Amino acid sequence: MPTACARASDPHACPLPDRFVDALCGGTFPDATLALFASGTPWVRGYLRGDVDGWYAGTGGSSRARLAFDEEVLVLRARAPATTGVIVGNGTTSYDVLRWDGFCYTLDSGELTMKRPPRPRHPPLAFHRLSEATQAALLQDEKVRAARSRRGKECKGAMTGDVTLACEKADHALGEAVADHVVSGAPLPPPAQVPGG
Repeated sequence: MPTACARASDPHACPLPDRFVDALCGGTFPDATLALFASGTPWVRGYLRGDVDGWYAGTGGSSRARLAFDEEVLVLRARAPATTGVIVGNGTTSYDVLRWDGFCYTLDSGELTMKRPPRPRHPPLAFHRLSEATQAALLQDEKVRAARSRRGKECKGAMTGDVTLACEKADHALGEAVADHVVSGAPLPPPAQVPGG
């Protein structure tokens, strides 16, 4: 796992190594994602200025998703505006970002602010995809334990597909509880899988 900025070409970014970002965005690494968002890491946090239909400009496993106003993301690297060919967006710098759910997206600079809102938002997380060691560490937190229990009751074991509004809310509440635990500085075990490892 990287521990320092790869370079400092952009005042709004502490970029991670390109090879690491390519590997991270080419798969899904839920444990590594939590490690990157952990308190004390040098990576720049960004926040959505509004709701955005997210997509990733590179190659990888990310899919389209609706990112929400005030949602927190990790800025992985800056992309210089295209000077030839088809120009997508407004022609300004864009950023590859990591969402708390482990997927990468590309946002125009106008869609992102580095100013932290009073209460950043977080998406639902696939808790069952975390390693057993990470799940066990998170479940030591009473709030995470309660949120996971509530999700189990509301979603009745469903992991995908059509779910009730109560299940959606429970999913979001579990994501918020996990994020609160991670940013509190509470220790987590090393990631079970590391991108490029």
